[in-house]
Amino acid sequence: MASLTPTGYVLKTQNDWYAQELQLYLDIDPKWNLDPSTPDGLKLASDAEIWANLDELGQQAYNSKDPNKAKGNDLDVVCSLTGSERDAGTPSNVVLTLTGVPGTIITAGKLVESTVDKAQWSIDADVTVGVGGTVEANATCTVNGATQASIGTLTRIVSTVGGWQAVTNNITAVSGTNRQTDASLRLERAKTVGRVGNNQIDSMLGELGATLNVRKFKIFENDENTVQVITGLPPHSIAPVVDGGTDEDVALSIYLKKNPGVLLYAVGTSVQINVQSPKYPQQSKLITFSRPIYVDITVGVTIQNDGTLPIDADELIKEAILQYSTGELVGADCGFNSRGFDIGEYVAISRMYTPINHVIGVYGNSYVTDLTLNAGGVNIPIAFNELSKWTDANITVTINA
Repeated sequence: MASLTPTGYVLKTQNDWYAQELQLYLDIDPKWNLDPSTPDGLKLASDAEIWANLDELGQQAYNSKDPNKAKGNDLDVVCSLTGSERDAGTPSNVVLTLTGVPGTIITAGKLVESTVDKAQWSIDADVTVGVGGTVEANATCTVNGATQASIGTLTRIVSTVGGWQAVTNNITAVSGTNRQTDASLRLERAKTVGRVGNNQIDSMLGELGATLNVRKFKIFENDENTVQVITGLPPHSIAPVVDGGTDEDVALSIYLKKNPGVLLYAVGTSVQINVQSPKYPQQSKLITFSRPIYVDITVGVTIQNDGTLPIDADELIKEAILQYSTGELVGADCGFNSRGFDIGEYVAISRMYTPINHVIGVYGNSYVTDLTLNAGGVNIPIAFNELSKWTDANITVTINA
């Protein structure tokens, strides 16, 4: 049978079982007819398959207790032991410009709709139309996933309000993420194992990682007595930078793990939320953190088709690039660059070949003839407080016959 060794579970294949049982038969009678057409030969083959299947079940049971090997529901169970849960995905976010009669109050939950894909977006918080007749409002897509919204596509008002006349989006949406893969969940578990601690950077990172709809996050720290040169952090301060999640949820996560006496500082787009302690209602604190400064990435790809690419190859390449940017394309067990692009991470043009070849490499001998980022053939620098922003509308794929 399969065996447990100091190096792990050693599987016995169907061929191994067949050879072993065959020898047992021959040890009894070297002239035994074990041709597959005979009843004994059929039993021999059947036994080998049954035992091999049992060994595979044993391996699955063994792997189910290892976070590096468990899959699906088994991995969910292992991760739950350390407080990690599979992310069901996060919705996309966008900034809307609302137009109407000055003084009109547009409440949270009012819906607008895309003219392209009918996706609906919900306004996050109450806003009041200003004296100029407009007001900006943050909105969240009503479904999880990488829902796209190019400039000027969110123009339909679903939930009408007296005095609210028009809506549009003057910037592209920040894409959400799809349901978390096994590879991504393993990485998330590694981040969140420190969540149960207190007053540590790792603990706060773990809490942020477990916050609903948070996608990317970093904490910058200055424990010196002088201002930090690169980040501008004052002495003895920390600066959380968080992409995704509501302002209130993120602020509460920071509040729960903030070290007493440490200054909170904003290095990106500043957010300030007054948080009331869920345990001691009389205790409250003004929490400061940052949203990253988003840098739009434009990708241009030209492919020479040898005739084997499918008709929708351009859309497949676009989808692969978007998935690669969020860390959903390459599994952690496949080697390098499996997490997508993080806060403060340069966008190297050479990395773009990975998602492209992931698609065209399946077919014939098609190849890339031209590749640009932001209309150039160079890497895109990303500052420590910035995050690259990837949208379907900013990816152009040209396939030449």
